[in-house]
Amino acid sequence: MQMGKRHPLLVFKTRYRKHRGLYFFVALTLLGMFLALQLLPDSTWVNTPWVHQFDWLLLLASVTVLAIALFRWAAGRVPYVQCSERNLKIQTPVYPIAISYKRMRETRPNTLFHIYESAKLSRGEKSTVLGDKIGGQTALVVDMASWPMSLRWMKFWMSRLMFTPDNRSLVFWVEDWMALNRELSDYKDRWRERQRRAREGQRTISVASQVVRKK
Repeated sequence: MQMGKRHPLLVFKTRYRKHRGLYFFVALTLLGMFLALQLLPDSTWVNTPWVHQFDWLLLLASVTVLAIALFRWAAGRVPYVQCSERNLKIQTPVYPIAISYKRMRETRPNTLFHIYESAKLSRGEKSTVLGDKIGGQTALVVDMASWPMSLRWMKFWMSRLMFTPDNRSLVFWVEDWMALNRELSDYKDRWRERQRRAREGQRTISVASQVVRKK
């Protein structure tokens, strides 16, 4: 099956790269503290024998913070949007979502600032899409006729920043919105042509079967 280009979703890349280095630093620091407790002689803890009873907490905390750091690293790199012959695929950090072309209406470019200027965003969301060097960037807005699943479920896997404030459109913030728009238009036209040919084929079969019955 023919596939289009994978366009990384910058909303995830921008969101999860924040403080990523800090998570790795904290994880390595906690691991270093745990190893230091194991390597120091027992005489060091004569007056505080309880230390070794809780040193496993440092290891647990280190592993937990490292897991979070690795997830943020992957979550910033994995997500993308890609056109295919059958549908539009949205790969989130964990769960892939496919949307049929029949659910899509028009596409239009708009800046992130104009999309979210009236939205009620948290401080973290504002820094993600409305920063000084970000708010003026252009995203591709896809007006939707319907959704393949509940909006609450989609926002759980995706991000509410991938939806317009009125919940009527998808927002694809990618590096090259014009290329994505061309691909989306091209694949939609191909899909519609295949649907038209399929309907014509069904009508031909129906007419032929009626002729055979009359004979």
